[in-house]
Amino acid sequence: MKIVTIARNPENSPNMTANDAAILECVTKELTAMGATVFAIDENSEIPQDIDAICHMSRSTVVLKKLKAAQEHGITVFNTPESVENCSRITVMKLLEKHGIPQPMFRIVEKEEDFNNLTFPAWIKRGEGWSCHKNDICYVTNSKEAIKAIEEMRKRGIKSFVYTSHCKGDIVKFYGIGNNYFTYSYPVVESTKFGLEKINGETMHYPFDTDKMQHIVTKAAAATNLTIYGGDCIVDEKGNISLIDLNDFPSFSSVRDEAAKEIANRIMNTLR
Repeated sequence: MKIVTIARNPENSPNMTANDAAILECVTKELTAMGATVFAIDENSEIPQDIDAICHMSRSTVVLKKLKAAQEHGITVFNTPESVENCSRITVMKLLEKHGIPQPMFRIVEKEEDFNNLTFPAWIKRGEGWSCHKNDICYVTNSKEAIKAIEEMRKRGIKSFVYTSHCKGDIVKFYGIGNNYFTYSYPVVESTKFGLEKINGETMHYPFDTDKMQHIVTKAAAATNLTIYGGDCIVDEKGNISLIDLNDFPSFSSVRDEAAKEIANRIMNTLR
């Protein structure tokens, strides 16, 4: 089997470049041990046609277009470019809503009047694409701060914005591969992308139904057609679970070795 890996551009990997690179390196090691020939290329390279599969972390519009062309030539892609596009902020929130997956209340906002009858504290998030800057996700305590957050994003060329209600509770990070692999952990704030987890305060370890969380997570992955995924849930004091973030191909930093084996097995079993 000939497999190409494509690393994520550092622009789409703020504060996580090393961790993102590490998971691909581990997957490459596992694939090689299973008899595959693996070639690593970057996002600026052309994709060879005489290969069986692509394992990538790209979110670039240009690369996703190349990956769609590769699929048309019969090359298997993990994750599919369509599933990556489904993880764009507004798109994924609408898909979760459509499939009845629990998440915080959200609204697409544009101007001050849009905040009428909305409650605070809350979050203002970049609506298009993925979070690449520390101010793409802003915790706000009133409408004035919300407007300020939108104005700052506009200066950086962002054109769409989302309000989401703030949920109190424990943040729980999850990782999944298909329907078979699921694990979770509590975040270490110092090693997360922007350190925003500290807003929710001390982790209380509220009890919750892990099977229910896995069901929610795998249902979300199915709604977006993701194979390799991760994200965050909030668990409140009553054990209620809300999905607050879903990402294509996370770094799996806390479970890297075991996840790499699962990803490699998934790729090889699919190709066989």
